[in-house]
Parts: sequence; structure tokens; C-alpha cells
Amino acid sequence: MNSHFLIGWLLGFAFWAYSISWIYDAINFYGAGTVLSSTITFLLIAYLSVYFGIFLVAINYFKDHQYKFLMIPSAFFLLEWLRSWVISGFPWLNLGVLSESLWGVLPVIGVAGTSFLIILVIALLLERNKKIISRITASLILLLLFFGPGHYQEGGEEKLKITVLQPLDTNIAEIIKMTNDANSDLVVWPEAVTVYDENISMLIPEKEVVGGFFREENTNFYTSAINMKTGHFYDKRNLVPFGEFQPFGTLLKSFNEFFNIPNSSLSRGDANQEKADWSALICWELAFNKTFTDRVKGTKYIIHMSNDKWYGESMPAQHLQHAKARAVESNKWVVRATLDGISQIISPRSNESSKSLDRGEKGSITHEISLNDIDTFYLKHGDVPLLIISILSLIFGFYSRKNEK
Repeated sequence: MNSHFLIGWLLGFAFWAYSISWIYDAINFYGAGTVLSSTITFLLIAYLSVYFGIFLVAINYFKDHQYKFLMIPSAFFLLEWLRSWVISGFPWLNLGVLSESLWGVLPVIGVAGTSFLIILVIALLLERNKKIISRITASLILLLLFFGPGHYQEGGEEKLKITVLQPLDTNIAEIIKMTNDANSDLVVWPEAVTVYDENISMLIPEKEVVGGFFREENTNFYTSAINMKTGHFYDKRNLVPFGEFQPFGTLLKSFNEFFNIPNSSLSRGDANQEKADWSALICWELAFNKTFTDRVKGTKYIIHMSNDKWYGESMPAQHLQHAKARAVESNKWVVRATLDGISQIISPRSNESSKSLDRGEKGSITHEISLNDIDTFYLKHGDVPLLIISILSLIFGFYSRKNEK
């Protein structure tokens, strides 16, 4: 058992070290220094690698089980699910998000369910018993992944012309100028460009703007997406640990003081917030499955605003990949505005998406989208069906193994 865990942990460490080296840049951005930034990055990667170690232990445990082809993907699904919420969660780069070619069933079972199917296919192809049936089943699943409904969804009839801004910095005067120059029905600003002030709308009287602001209410301070014309807002719920809130309260107060990290005491948005015809996801809360389904259900299009400026060079492309997956899962357009790239207006049908603005590229994108108020199966039910199946499968697997012994 120990050797299987170690092998899995080492494989996981290699994957995460390659994939999220930008964590170092994010920490060092505030002046933590090479040694401390490297130490914290190592600890995070070491923690995430534990899930790979447990998965290899599960493979070894169920290797002789009659239904191991079901036990193994169930274990993988549950481990990805646990990783998405334990210690505030890190639902980043799930297996199902990595390849757009395999997004055929995203509207039905989402990214997490696609992870389940990919592992199921591998398990079936390696099955030593009933080889013909196993390979036929694996082939049918692959056909669904490559040619399923996620690749052929239809849009709505109602249209909306939208502009996203990528200003590179938070110079509000320049952002207002770019807004007034836009020719569209709606202009979207990036995350947290300034503290919300109703007087800003007087400088853009002819524009409808959804912008990212810091919003104060009583003694609470939120990161919010606010429609400056209607006053409707969404407050960010999944805050960044240490950067936006202290996960251990005042216990590590000196930690943020050492890093000189601002905005580390932001308030968390409510789970249930009033909806408009648009939904908003701010920064990395886009990657949280339940936040995504709860927020987007019943809306017509998605606004995703972020500031990826301090995350290094590789993270924005990964963030964009998550946004593309969300468009397919929901069959709704994702309007992504970032401070410093990568911004894009993303269609569930990739050939309809706008151009993108890369890192360091100042400008705007104007594009027409179609609105869709019909929710996909995944938006309606989320991960619950596969969560139930996986839990029941593993209960059965552990029980039957115990009887065998």
C-alpha cells in the first residue's frame, strides 16, 4: 500500500508541479521572496498530490474485484469532488476539462462526469474478463465523448451585442474612455477595477455597464459584479484563501501582514443571490461546480470577470479553458473580461466565439451573442447523480471485498 501511494504521489507531484507553477508567481507577486514562495508552492503541490496517491491505492485495492471497472472511476470521481471543497477547495484542472475533443457529454454530466467516463474507458480497455463486451462498451463511450451533444448544441433566437474591455490596469479614467468608445448594447469591465461609486455612471450616461467593483455594505466589504444601470449585483462567494480572506481567522493575521496582501478580509457572498437574466462568476469561482450550477441556472448568459495579472504566464490559458468548458456545459455564452488577458466572448459552439485578447494586449472585443434560458441537464442536476452512483459503488465494493476476506 505504501509503495502504491508513493508512486501515485510522485506522479501527482510531477503533474501539479508542471501545471500550477504559476502559484509561485502569485505568492511572490506581493514580495514574499524566493524561499517562502517556493516553500508554500511546494506544500500546496504536495497536498494536491495526495489525491493521486490515494487513487493508486484504490486501484490496487480493487484490482481483483469483479466490478473494478466501476470501482476505479468512482474512486477517481469522488477524489476530484473532495479536492473541490476540502480546505476551501482547489477544483482546478479536473481531467475532464483538459481536452475539448472529449466534451461531447458536458451538457449532461459536466467536467467531473467526463473525468469519470475517461477513467471508465481506460478501465474497460484494460479489463481482462469479457474483453469483447468491455471494448465495445469503451468504444461506445468514446463515440459519445467525441461526437456527443456537447459538440452540436443550438443557440437561442434573442441576440445581444456585447463589448468586453481589457484595460491592462485599473486607471478608471481610461476605462471610462474605452467604455464611451464602445458600440454595443452592454459593456463588461474586469474584476475589481475600483470601489463602487454610483457617480461613475454619470460619466457613462448612454452605456449599460456590468463592472467588477469592491462593494461596501454595513461593515462588510465584497468583490462584486454590478450592473451600473439597474443596480443588480452578484457578490463573489468562493474567495481566494489568504489573498481575499483568512481561512484560519486571526490565527495567521501576521501572515498577510508579512506578505503585505491587501483585501484579505473580504466578505463571502451568500449562497443564494437574486438573479437577473445574466449570471456572474468572479475569478476562480468559475471552477467550482456547485457555485456554477447554482448561479447560472435560469439565466440567459454568463459574465466571467477576472484579474489574472498576478498569476504568472500559464494560468490565464488554463482559466480560459475552464470558461470554454462552462459554455458547453450550460449551452450559454460566457462573456469573459480580464484586466490583463486572456479575454474572449465564448460560444458553446467554438466556431462562433470572438477573437481573444492575449496577455499584455490592451483593447476591447465587441461581439454578438445569442441568449438561451433553457438549462441543460447538468445545470439542473449538477454532480448529484454521479455522486450518488459513485458512493453506492464504493460502498458495494468495500462491502464485497470485506466478505471475500
